[in-house]
Formats: sequence, C-alpha cells, structure tokens
Amino acid sequence: MKVLKIFFIILFLLILAGFALFYTQFSAPQKKFEEERFVVNLKSSEEQIVDNLKEKGFIKNKNAFNFILTIKGWHGKISEGAFLISKDMNVFQLAKKLIAGPYQKWVVILPGKRKEQVAVILQKALSWPFSLARSFINLAEEGYLYPDTYLIDTDADPRQIIQKLRFNFNEKFDADLQKELLKQNIRNDTALKIASLIERESGGVEDKPIIAGIIWNRLLKEMKLEIDATVQYAIATEKFNSLIANDQLLITDDFSFWPTLSAGIVRTIDSPYNTYLIKALPAGPICSPSIDSIRAVAFPAQTDAFYYLHSSDKKIHTAKTYKEHQENIVKYLQ
Repeated sequence: MKVLKIFFIILFLLILAGFALFYTQFSAPQKKFEEERFVVNLKSSEEQIVDNLKEKGFIKNKNAFNFILTIKGWHGKISEGAFLISKDMNVFQLAKKLIAGPYQKWVVILPGKRKEQVAVILQKALSWPFSLARSFINLAEEGYLYPDTYLIDTDADPRQIIQKLRFNFNEKFDADLQKELLKQNIRNDTALKIASLIERESGGVEDKPIIAGIIWNRLLKEMKLEIDATVQYAIATEKFNSLIANDQLLITDDFSFWPTLSAGIVRTIDSPYNTYLIKALPAGPICSPSIDSIRAVAFPAQTDAFYYLHSSDKKIHTAKTYKEHQENIVKYLQ
C-alpha cells in the first residue's frame, strides 16, 4: 500500500513536471496577442530563422521549437517570405503556421529583364496560371518594371504588382534626375529607351557612362546605333508572340529572350526595334534598366569614340573610327 502510494505521488509529480515543462518551454509566450509580420529573408538558414523567432519573442525555447520540427518531419520546410504569426501561439501552432507557407513571397527581378521575363518570374514565384501571366504582359509597360527584390502578396493580381513595381520606379527615378534630364532637353521616354540599351550592352556599372557617351555621339551624327540587343529583342518578340497566340505555357526551357545572333541576321530583321536598319532609337525600351543606366544617360562620359566592344574578360574597348574598331575585333574577339 505504501509502495502504491509512493508510485502515485511520483506519477503525480511527473505529470506536474510535464505540465510545467510544457508551460515554460512549449506554450505561447503571451496571451491574446495580435498577429505580427515575420519575415524570413532570402537564403536564411533554419538556424537563423529559429534564432530570429526567439529574439523577437515568438518562442520561449529554441529546443522546444526544433523538437516539434523533428517529430513532424518539418525540418527544412519553412519557406522564405513574410508570415503573419502571433505570440499567443504555442510552438506547435507556430510551426504549423510557418510550414503552411508565407502570405508574401520574395520575387527577385534583375536589371535588364523584359516584361515577358518578369511575367515568367512571377508565374514561377506565385504559381500563376497562364491567364494571369498573359494579363500581366498585356498590362505592363516595357521599361517601367523597376528591377529590385520585392515581397509580393501571394494573392496579388497583375495590376497590383505592376503598380508596386511602377511606384518603385517613380521613387528611384526621382525629381532631381528628371530635372537634370529636362535641363538637357532629354524627354523621360527618350532617356528610358537609351537606358534600356545601356543596360543590355554594359559589362558593369563602370561601362555605362562610356556606352551612353558613344550612343549620344552616334545619335548626334545621325548614325545607326547598330546595337545587337535591339535585334535580339525583335526576334524574341516575334517568337514569343507566336507562343502567346497559341496559348502555350510561358515557362519553356528552350526559349531564349536574348537569342544568339547568327552571322548576317542583323540586317534581315524588319522591325522598328532593329537599330541596324533605322537611324533612330528603337520604338520603345527593350528592358527595364537600373537607375545606374538611367543616370548614365544624364551624365555620359565625354568621349570621341563611336564604337565599342567587350572582350572575354568583360572589359570595354572603344574606338574613334571603324578601322580602329575592326582592329579591336581582331585583337579582342578573334
């Protein structure tokens, strides 16, 4: 009888200890707390995520949270993005909410992407059906989808996303830069066309003012710009429009938005974008440029050069005459 009594006392103490352990380690840090935004940054390790949860007061004990991830098989399954979570969640509720996925996902748009490429990026990131991707392409204006890293609502529609990217463009393309362009009698749409060419042609930030100076030199002399990227844009546009017309999926591994140009093709493509045929800027921007490319339009390098090329190490080499340019081709490209 005495042994049985001791057993029940020990059992009671163990149960009490279990409740105490749950309360101190596994339970919610607070009661009746509003949801807060919690961001998992790009390339965050799981350890960094758990550390951040502890630091911000969402969990009491990191080991308790990791224990839940272990028993549920949830290690490595917390996605990057933004979540709405609360400090009144216990570790199991919190882990379950995080595993369910973010309400905002990261979308990375690099400089030099055309709007169709941005649509593909969004389609992959947000699991869009083809109809939404096509709607985005129809609504978006080339050149104004500012390249940056964004957190975008998973249920955002194309129009909302375009507004977000355009707002960022307007912030970066600020009044001071527009004032400088106006002082030089350069229209904003002209600046954007040139900046898009610079973006596709430059090998790095330091090249941009040099290429801008050469483009201006050729325009002022009423020379053809003869920029390969404009031909690539024209070719890819025709092929892509054919895919759209046939309701084919945007994501195709073999589709190239900036195709390699075969010998002699540059003068055979009939397009208002082909600067080998027209003595003017292309009909519109060919991509969304960075702010560095737009600034280069306003602040070009002072140069006597009319030609340039990049060697295999991405260094730019300029020339004043076509003869010098041909010599550079032999020296750096052959």
